Amino acid sequence: MDERAMIKELSNFFYPKNIVVVGVSAEKNNLGKNIVMNCLKLGYQGEILSVGLKGGVVYGQRIYKSLEEIKSDIGLAVILTPSITIPGILEQCGKKGIRYVVIESGGFSEMGRKGRSIERACLEVADRYGIRFIGPNGIGVINMENGLAMPFVPIQQDLHPGSVSILAQSGGVGLSYLAFLAEENIGINKFVSIGNKLNVDENDLLSYLIEDEGTKIILIYLESFSDGRRFLEIASRSTKPILVHKSNRFKESAHIAHSHTAALSADDELVNFALKQAGCIRVNTMDEAMDYTKSLTMPPLKGKRLAVVSRSGGHAVIATDACAYYGFKLPSFPDSFLKKIEKRLRAHVIRLQNPLDLGDLFDLDFYEYIVEELLKRDDVDGILLGHGYRPKSPEQEASRKLVQRAAQLMERYQKPIGLFVFTESSEIEYLRRNSNIPIFSSPENAMRAFNLSYRWAFRRPIPIRPGRISGKDKKRATDILKKNEGKKAISLKDSLELIKSYGIYTVEHMIADGPEDAINIWRKFNSPIAMKINTPLFIHKSDEGALRLNLNSEKEIIEAFEKFQQIAGGRNIEVLIQPMIKEGTEIILGGKRDQVFGPVILFGLGGIFVEVLRDVVWRVAPVNRQEARRMINQIRAQKILKGIRGKGPLDTKALEDMIVRISHILIDLPEIEEIDINPIFLFQQGRGAKAVDARIILK
Repeated sequence: MDERAMIKELSNFFYPKNIVVVGVSAEKNNLGKNIVMNCLKLGYQGEILSVGLKGGVVYGQRIYKSLEEIKSDIGLAVILTPSITIPGILEQCGKKGIRYVVIESGGFSEMGRKGRSIERACLEVADRYGIRFIGPNGIGVINMENGLAMPFVPIQQDLHPGSVSILAQSGGVGLSYLAFLAEENIGINKFVSIGNKLNVDENDLLSYLIEDEGTKIILIYLESFSDGRRFLEIASRSTKPILVHKSNRFKESAHIAHSHTAALSADDELVNFALKQAGCIRVNTMDEAMDYTKSLTMPPLKGKRLAVVSRSGGHAVIATDACAYYGFKLPSFPDSFLKKIEKRLRAHVIRLQNPLDLGDLFDLDFYEYIVEELLKRDDVDGILLGHGYRPKSPEQEASRKLVQRAAQLMERYQKPIGLFVFTESSEIEYLRRNSNIPIFSSPENAMRAFNLSYRWAFRRPIPIRPGRISGKDKKRATDILKKNEGKKAISLKDSLELIKSYGIYTVEHMIADGPEDAINIWRKFNSPIAMKINTPLFIHKSDEGALRLNLNSEKEIIEAFEKFQQIAGGRNIEVLIQPMIKEGTEIILGGKRDQVFGPVILFGLGGIFVEVLRDVVWRVAPVNRQEARRMINQIRAQKILKGIRGKGPLDTKALEDMIVRISHILIDLPEIEEIDINPIFLFQQGRGAKAVDARIILK
């Protein structure tokens, strides 16, 4: 099925003509009847049918004893019965012609082997009848556009329609996000608790929400990726902001996550890089997610020039620190504007500048004038506005009016206002309920949200799809792999020859079978040489004695060969010999086949930067030259590449080319499990780069 057809199919989960809830009874503690109640409460526009073994009546409606008793066609079934009964109920759905099902029951793979066997039975039935289902082990679907509300817990009354849609692997976390958004007066569009995502997963639903007209912002909570690579490919096409709260980040939480939704832990650093590559916004806390969501409901911040206006000098200083931390600028205000403000001050004890400390100004109507004048300015892209007052004080009504006017001005001028208000919690709640502007709890939170808004406005995802490279000889690379079929790894010489077949330049190298061969090669190179045992067994050659450098005499070469034979247990060995590289900066390139994202590549400076500082970046392969350039500019030690202390810039164009080529090696040659090219020597601009060592691990 193509993606367009799949998206059309998934609409049946959100816009069914009617629904049947299986697992309903009139008993006090029955959860199934809560689903019926929620749909009635939100005003679901279709027919709601109920099925339960005991029959009876719930909310004035008949409870059928089986699906067979229902004569009409059914658009969507919701099942909340013991897990052992689910395959049989799915069978009934199939025979009844129900093709869309939401399974909210728990007791599946998250509970171990027995649960996994029930899952397999569900999949077999679904496959036989062509059923698509969401779940199990979730709390269902909400669509605020038509009142569809499937959670088996009573949902709060203050949900209202809006533009934010939520996908949540955990039902509990999903409900928390619903509550937070309602508290912030941010409207919901759609909500899906995907649970174990056995059939319909986050990738299917993300594809749907990207195309869904009512959804403008997508918030996703995940403990694991069903198919990380597909997720990135879909997300990179989105024109809508995608916030991803990915938990199960560390080994300590991996065991808990496995028992909760059968999640597998992914390398968190790689997740960060991969999500950024696809243009997603990674959040690590629920507070962060809320601040970021609030920022995305405002007009985007299209520049880095901010005005800070605060009623408190201390808060103005904090806001200024936050601006500096995120790299934003505070342009100066013209004297004519500042003199107008100065005339309204009382004590004239505050020096006016940007940030504007208005602690001496008590005319809140004039605050509106200041905000509007700043929004009009071409050199101001957004405003950080701080205000404080006490409820039931003479300033309360004027302060509430200021907040309302700020919302109107933000909409009129299409520039964001990061509003932080200091008052009692009851008053904050009033402002959130009665104004159309996000309220932040501190200047730092408002500034963090502004930074996100700016990043989103200049988001530049690059679709993750193979391109073309010139000068590769895939047949030669394949022949090398066939020669090594059945081995765990291939020799140093074969590794160098394989990367060379993909256009990666290597240092000249020759093989010696004995000391005499080695001496002849040394003479041919007419240079000090490096000698390495030509076997894949040694990972850290220098630490394990399998590498000798700067050899420049017959005696040194003979001694090195004898030492290598001792390490090899007296066996005959091959030694790879290269002329020493006298200059250049060490680079490491590598790649592996990740269980979540598939082929991924690593880049960093070699030497202490990788061994001690771990200054590396990851990407999902393949990458093009533009993304390779981003990788180069992302490491902390990038200044070294641009030239320091009188040294000219290094040949980053050659480095870009190497990064692209190693990414294609991993895409083209699935037999390779891992590849490590370390070191590569990068020379001055225009002089290229050469690989000195390579190690390739096979599947």
